[in-house]
Amino acid sequence: MRRYLPPLNALKSFEAAARLLSVTDAAEELCVTQSAVSKQIRQLEQHLEQALFERKAKGIELTAAGRQYLPFVTAALDSLDSATEQLQLGATRKERLLLSVTPSFSSSWLISRIKAFEQDYPGLQVDLLSGDGKPDFAGTDIDSAIRCLPIGRENHQARLLLSERLLLVASPGLLESKPVTQPLDILQHRLLAQVTRPGMWDEFLQQLALDEQSKQLGAGFEHFFMSIKAAEEGLGLGLIPDFLAHESIHAGRLVNPLGLSIQSGFGYYLLCPGYKSGLRKVLLFREWLAQALLADV
Repeated sequence: MRRYLPPLNALKSFEAAARLLSVTDAAEELCVTQSAVSKQIRQLEQHLEQALFERKAKGIELTAAGRQYLPFVTAALDSLDSATEQLQLGATRKERLLLSVTPSFSSSWLISRIKAFEQDYPGLQVDLLSGDGKPDFAGTDIDSAIRCLPIGRENHQARLLLSERLLLVASPGLLESKPVTQPLDILQHRLLAQVTRPGMWDEFLQQLALDEQSKQLGAGFEHFFMSIKAAEEGLGLGLIPDFLAHESIHAGRLVNPLGLSIQSGFGYYLLCPGYKSGLRKVLLFREWLAQALLADV
């Protein structure tokens, strides 16, 4: 029997725009242009021979036909996504969860905990890709992404997992040669710079009422996993997210000499496109991840 189905990309554009009631937000979620989303919606409306949206000055609204159509399209996309992955994996293989994760988060925290997750959920296999910046959900098979974002600037795809708290850390050997027993002692040390957070140390020192102009910046690093290693090697004092520093502190490779910390204004988010947000594997991982992070702070 011949089927007269609309193009898949048109359905994806409609579902995103209908759920978000915004062509702009739909384009952002699908990582395409606004004009591409609008074109796909027009093609779908032409295929159905009826309008799905009402265009208004302040945005778009679903027509009665659009409201009727949306739940069926959403269910179909979820079902197709799950069925396709199951078929590709094969009946005897585990279901794959493909994650794009920032380098520090994966190397300093997540990789050592994947085994625990797979023991809790033996039917799921976690595969990791290293990534920074905006994840490409439309052009890849990524199910979810973990990113560090400024709190308050997150988008509709992002769910906050944990607010970032930075700990003052140093190696025991460095503190033996040059102790830190009061905040003023911090200025005697080289401070490991985070090149992606140039104002991090100034904000920390200002909260301690110390003169940030007197600081001695040491080597700079792009990622926190580099700063952790540098601090362990005694290259200077570091400011490290508490959950990333947890293992090194527990093992005695780093200490927090004054018990000092600072809220950075950033947070760790799990990002997921709308058409995958209801998948069982994504929901299970999100719940496990939030609980595991809280256990390490």
